[in-house]
Amino acid sequence: MTTPARKAALQWFHDRGEVAWFRLDEKPPSSVMRTRLLRDGLIDARRQGDWKPMLWSLTDKGRRALHGDAT
Repeated sequence: MTTPARKAALQWFHDRGEVAWFRLDEKPPSSVMRTRLLRDGLIDARRQGDWKPMLWSLTDKGRRALHGDAT
């Protein structure tokens, strides 16, 4: 089951696609929430190389969870 906070975090990533920066004025998911989503395979963090920011994005599993499908 997806909690309202988890669903909001998944929606945040869905609305933005790949994200490199977390601007506070956009109210991004907390680092704790990002860690949980990453651990559960709902988002992915991809390295671009040295001295470049990570790219965060929703996984297929995250999209299914957002739309209420069983994970």
